[in-house]
Amino acid sequence: MNHTGTINIETERLILRPIVVLDAQALYEILIDKDVMNYLSGIPEYTGPEMAVAYITNKLNKKYKDKDFYDWAVATKDNNKMIGRISVYKQDDDRRMADLVWFLDARYRQHGYMSEAVKTVIDHLQNIGFERIEAFADVENKASVGVMKKVGMQYEGTLRKYDLRRDDSLYDAEMWSIVK
Repeated sequence: MNHTGTINIETERLILRPIVVLDAQALYEILIDKDVMNYLSGIPEYTGPEMAVAYITNKLNKKYKDKDFYDWAVATKDNNKMIGRISVYKQDDDRRMADLVWFLDARYRQHGYMSEAVKTVIDHLQNIGFERIEAFADVENKASVGVMKKVGMQYEGTLRKYDLRRDDSLYDAEMWSIVK
């Protein structure tokens, strides 16, 4: 594995880069969207932009020093505004596997931005030695399933009662992957 950490990566329309304090307001605005939070049970409810500042300052800035940490802001090239996030949720170097998670500001959906970002991250991770990239989505999260299809991932099955929703109910999750 040739770990690079969260480096800047450019696509035709996007810059994938580390999340910085200047992104706190955008991160907060995305995370108060009920459609986003519905599928992110592990993230606390944000009560204000100061929570995002604290998270970036106290957690992310430390993690970005690690060469095996991958967590990108998805930003538009025209103004460098954070519109989403894509992260390696978990990884296993021995198995050369990475598990991706992502979310996108509602105002930027249905324009192919997240598919563009996910495909680029998959390519980067495969180039540094990961051979299996996987992602899971609540069966009701049609947008994420659509991204997985669009980037060439293959459906592997549905895991019953796989994870918790914010309301503490368990949901079934579709598992998708792409291999090198």
